[in-house]
Amino acid sequence: MLRKFSLLTSLIDACMLTFVALLFPLANVYGQDVDYSSELPRIAPTEAGATSASFQVAAGFEMHLVAAEPLVSSPVAIEWDACGAMYVCEMRGYSENRDEGISRIARLTDTNNDGVYDARTEYAENLFWPTAIFPFDGGLFVGDAPDLLYFKDTDDDGKADVRRRVLTGFGTSNVQGLMNSMRWGLDNRIHIACSSVGGEIRRGDAGENEASVNVRGRDLAFNPRTYEFEPTSGAAQHGMCFDDWGRKFVSSNSDHLQQVMYEDRYIARNPFVVPPPSRISIAADGPQAEVFRTSPVEPWRIVRTRLRVSGLAKGPIEGGGRAAGYFTGATGATIYRGDAWPPSMRGLAVVGDVGSNLVHRKRLTQQGLEFVAKRMDQASEFVTSTDIWFRPAQFAAAPDGALHVIDVYREVIEHPLSLPAEIKQHLDLTAGRDRGRIYRLAPQGFQHRPTPNLAIATTNELVQLLQHPNAWHRETAARLLFERQDDGAVDALQKVAGQDSALGRMHAMYALNGIGALDEATLLAGLADAEPQVRAHAVKLAENVTLTPAISERLSRLVNDSNLEVRYQLAFTVGSLPLLNRSEILVQLIHRDVEDRWMRAAVLSSSREDAAEMASVLQHVASFNSPGAEEFKSQLAKQLAAQTRQPTPRKNSQAMAVTSRPSAAMVTKHSAARQAIVAKYREALSLEGNVRRGREHFTKHCSVCHRADGIGHEIGPNLAAIKTRGAETIIAAVLDPNAEVNPLFLNYVVSTLDGRVVSGVIADEGATSLTLRRQENVTETLLRIDIDEIKNTGLSIMPEGMEQNLDKQAMSDLIAFLMQVR
Repeated sequence: MLRKFSLLTSLIDACMLTFVALLFPLANVYGQDVDYSSELPRIAPTEAGATSASFQVAAGFEMHLVAAEPLVSSPVAIEWDACGAMYVCEMRGYSENRDEGISRIARLTDTNNDGVYDARTEYAENLFWPTAIFPFDGGLFVGDAPDLLYFKDTDDDGKADVRRRVLTGFGTSNVQGLMNSMRWGLDNRIHIACSSVGGEIRRGDAGENEASVNVRGRDLAFNPRTYEFEPTSGAAQHGMCFDDWGRKFVSSNSDHLQQVMYEDRYIARNPFVVPPPSRISIAADGPQAEVFRTSPVEPWRIVRTRLRVSGLAKGPIEGGGRAAGYFTGATGATIYRGDAWPPSMRGLAVVGDVGSNLVHRKRLTQQGLEFVAKRMDQASEFVTSTDIWFRPAQFAAAPDGALHVIDVYREVIEHPLSLPAEIKQHLDLTAGRDRGRIYRLAPQGFQHRPTPNLAIATTNELVQLLQHPNAWHRETAARLLFERQDDGAVDALQKVAGQDSALGRMHAMYALNGIGALDEATLLAGLADAEPQVRAHAVKLAENVTLTPAISERLSRLVNDSNLEVRYQLAFTVGSLPLLNRSEILVQLIHRDVEDRWMRAAVLSSSREDAAEMASVLQHVASFNSPGAEEFKSQLAKQLAAQTRQPTPRKNSQAMAVTSRPSAAMVTKHSAARQAIVAKYREALSLEGNVRRGREHFTKHCSVCHRADGIGHEIGPNLAAIKTRGAETIIAAVLDPNAEVNPLFLNYVVSTLDGRVVSGVIADEGATSLTLRRQENVTETLLRIDIDEIKNTGLSIMPEGMEQNLDKQAMSDLIAFLMQVR
């Protein structure tokens, strides 16, 4: 009884503080009447025709301006239709003017085909926060959260006269965490990054009481003809793409390049499996890697840092005056797939940092199933600008084979809640609303290639384009073939499936599948293809055809395929097929690759009906005794135990609701108390710290959640960059951890059907499970079938009250220790 009372009390306290944070997210108790206007000069924009002088571009490349105001304003995404017109998603309502409905979609054309756009029509207007677009069937899908809309121009005047709501329920709570990056998938579906806000998604014509699908922690893909949709793995913040072979990469503000390791649907079919996280960081230099900007730090950042250091404003302190130097606003992860750059550049990763006014690039190398991304430019970047208005938010693979850079071009691109009122009043967050630039990033001496009108191409011409070296041509052709559903394409597609281009052979199989014409002979040829990637995709496509004895036999042979990716796909696919020897195939696969955690997850996802038989067989295999084998057997045993459990009746979720509200007076008291403590501890900066004692303090009080100098557990934020961020940062972070909480480190409280309550940060969330991490790196994974309710406390996992453990001298010692950590 006492334990339950304590848990309930803690939950009430957490919810009260959540309300505090929501009610007064930026409560400032000092300095509101001070005029800082003299320190906050406005920074003038660079006129579009003069931007070339502001850029520093890596050797061999240059930036070409292809569109600028007044043709475009506040661009955040671009796409080309089959005719070659470029559509621009203009988020003019960023960041606080959503409800004014001033955002729109522009249609640009290049009338003389010189590569520079010179004509515009207003394709769609009265939008709120549009962030993603994609053409289909002569119209355009537009992501304008909470809705996914479809527009079409039926009278050929360049303006849409059809507007339809396709899906709804996408989150809108964070202007920097909205749905984005619509991409055409090999599976003939449109994929969307659902970002950090997720949503409860349902069809646009669904009633208010109809069931929805929660996509928190995941992305989404939908069929553009039927609007059927399902969650997919992903859920990074802004930026999602595929490489030539369909591998998925994403980015978040402070984790600039990540790889998605598997498809959510495979895991979802077995609710008793706990997989590893689907999304992993792959940058060799770390998530918040160092960057080398050439632009000056904005004056408002300098003032804000000083106010935070002095305790006159809440929030994390930016590097003791150094507000830059590492990824803080990473966006638009893109794999280069064009044919205009040198062949050695194909497949490299490009990421923007809107806060540092630069474009970064990395070389990808594969190690097993995972990629490692390594910096290509030493102590420099692919593109930098001295103009702080340059905000490269997204990139697009163009018809001419080059990469286009989408520059939102804003004076300020900070989240408005991160700006203290006394600074914000001197800034214009709308500055740049009427401006915007789109650049072509191309090799020096590049000659623009005229854009073809594929809308009038014959079916056979489209089929041949599936072998084109430029991704835009291949994907546009694939999309048009799917739109047309032309049975007359079958013969030509079957021929391409046997020709020299491996990419063409893969695309031909998917195009045949898209029109319901993938036959046994074509699939068998794909399963025996010389290119491993073609074999892997043929294995996946086997899930969509009638399983014949010949296909079953060929799949069975692939357990000994020389390529790990082929075997990995096979492990997933066999769980979707009625193979009589499925258990035998799974045992052979795991016996060969048991040390690979991804292979363990793939085999387990397919083992729902075969777990008992597999456990029995593996028990008698003497050689199955490695560390990976023991881990797999343990996971299999847990799955079997979960399968045999009787389900617990779900209790009334309202029983866990907490409605208590603090008074306004209690809220001003809390904020002032924290700020006062932080201000008091500034004196520690004048004391001489002792590194040895600081190490002892860190070990005793901080190592349960942080790791530094080989000590502790990395649950909270990475401390690798703490030295560059300054001593003041440490004081504020230790004593006022809830001033601004990174969503990655929010504390959640989860209640289970058997009455337990578990709390911690969400380390991973997928289709079947939720993993929480708490102090000392203790993790607990819960199957979704066992969860009753999940609550977000709104608070950091870092507790308040550290001043009770550290006096000023101890704080000085701790700072001394952390400032010497490499």
